[in-house]
Parts: sequence; C-alpha cells; structure tokens
Amino acid sequence: MNTIKKEEILKPNKWIRLIFMVLYAFAFNFAVSICIGLSLVQFLFFLFTGKANPSIANFNSYMIEFYNDTLAFLLFETEEKPFPFKDENIENDIIDAEVDEVEDIALNDNSKDLQEDSKY
Repeated sequence: MNTIKKEEILKPNKWIRLIFMVLYAFAFNFAVSICIGLSLVQFLFFLFTGKANPSIANFNSYMIEFYNDTLAFLLFETEEKPFPFKDENIENDIIDAEVDEVEDIALNDNSKDLQEDSKY
C-alpha cells in the first residue's frame, strides 16, 4: 500500500455498500432474536407433541438462507445483496417443477396404455 488514492475513497458505490452493511448487520442481529424465540417455540412443540412443527421448520430454512447470504455479503464473499434485494429464480423453479410433473404424468399414462395393450 504505497499511496492512498482519493478517487478510491470518494467512490459512491463504496459508501452505499457501507450503508447496506450497517443495515444488514442490524437486521442480522434482530434475526438472531427471532431465531431464539422460534427455537423455544419449536422446543415446546417437540416437548408436547414429540415432533417439530413443519411450518416453523419451513420458515427456519428461509432464516438459514438469509444468514448465509447476509454473512457472505458482510464478509465480502459476494457483491449480491441478500433478501429483499436478492434476485430469486422462483418463477423458473415453479415452471421447471410443472414441466417435470407433466412429463411424469405423460410417462405414466404411456406405460398404462402399453400394459393394457399387452393384455389383449
């Protein structure tokens, strides 16, 4: 590090990233409190019913993804901002799942037709 370049320090993108980092650090801290509460509620479900609540377990997967994305952003592993700025490909996943289901149904129908034809 020979000299400090004034142009680098004054770049607006770097200061905007700092603002986002501070906001996500607060959001991360708040989310920890929510997770502690959810873990206690989940324990109560487990204590009284013998199994975990699937709705809370489903939400936990989103919380884990938020933690992973936020830590990656805060630790400069990625430039992609976490939720709600993260670009999700939810629509593509839904479309792919529908195509797979249609293909499976078509394959099952064809195999039934072949089985019926072999009976005669």
